[in-house]
Amino acid sequence: MQTNQIELTDLFSVQELAARHPRVLSVLALRYQLRNRHANGLAKACVKIGKKVLISETRYQTWLSEQAGQVAA
Repeated sequence: MQTNQIELTDLFSVQELAARHPRVLSVLALRYQLRNRHANGLAKACVKIGKKVLISETRYQTWLSEQAGQVAA
């Protein structure tokens, strides 16, 4: 079994992920993060299918925790 696998039920569009966490995320903030995903490390949480970019909620939370650690340090 590969550790790189992402469950299909863990993938969300920008709008869906923002709707699941409205107190923390906005569509605009997510889009900004996605535009810079290769520079900020968020690419590992993303799956691109055609023009659509889906985000792994679990990997996004891990990435966000890592970012919080960098800011606090």
